Parts: sequence; structure tokens; C-alpha cells
Amino acid sequence: MSGTKGKKEFDCLRIEMWVSGTANTNKDGGYCVMLHSAMGGQHYKKTLGGYGKDTTVTRMTLKAVLEGLKEIKKKAFVHIYTGIPQVSAGLNKLIHQWAKNDFKKANGDQLKHEDLWRQIHALLESKTISYKVHYMADSPAPENNIEAIHISSEYAMKAKQTIYETAMAVS
Repeated sequence: MSGTKGKKEFDCLRIEMWVSGTANTNKDGGYCVMLHSAMGGQHYKKTLGGYGKDTTVTRMTLKAVLEGLKEIKKKAFVHIYTGIPQVSAGLNKLIHQWAKNDFKKANGDQLKHEDLWRQIHALLESKTISYKVHYMADSPAPENNIEAIHISSEYAMKAKQTIYETAMAVS
């Protein structure tokens, strides 16, 4: 197998995800996930986002990870870039231990955002060959970090609007 063919085959198995979550003081939040992959020498990008009420930055970031993993159709090597240390540490170091402990902390306390951690763990098990979570400072494409942050902030603003304000904006 030639080196070029091997790289192309490997690139088909690699997905990069940039995730961001935001929340304001009123607990309106937004999230964004940007997925990047290459197939047959062609670059593909998909961006998803959403919003929630009564939420936190960590919860919105986990929601971005979850929604990104749902989009993966075939097992892949997944690289996730986040600016939230708790998400990075949770996914890189703690999630498998939490799963063995029924998603409770070592001291037996309930895990915050247990519902999302459980879903993410199941998807990582079924949709990844392997994965690595990188703190955004180590990102190979800082412009993707900035774009994900801006998009998640836009979704947080949508969460803040009432149905009436949203309807008026569409008119």
C-alpha cells in the first residue's frame, strides 16, 4: 500500500469536532458543534447548534459533544476540541470510571449532567474507534474555536427571546 493511499484511507476514518457551549446570567444557553472530515481528498464540514433554558456552559458543551457524536455514521477516530476543562477531563480521564460506578462520583455523589454523560458514553462506545479530547489551546485550527464560540453565543441569544420576539423577527 502506498503512503498516499494509506493517508487517504486514514483520513476517511478521522473526524474532528469543535464544540462550544455558552450560557448567560439568566441561564439561557446555546451550543455549537462543527464537524470536519475528509473523504476521497474532499473536505466536508457540518455545523449544528441549538439552545436551552435554565442551563450551564458545561451542560451546553456536553450537548454539543452529544449532538456531534450522533452525526457520526461509521466508526471513526474522533478528535474533539473544547474550551471547557471539565469536559476535557471528564471525557479523557473519568468517563469510563464513572460508567463502572453507575455514573456516580468516587464518593458516591450524583454526577452533574448524568443524563448527558451516559448518552455520550454510549455513543463513544458505539461510534468511535478511538477518541481524544483536546483543550482548545492545542487546536490545530484556532479559527474553528472562534467560529464555534460565536455560533453558540448566537444560539444563546435565541434562547433569550420569547416566542413573540422570534415571530416578529421572522416577519
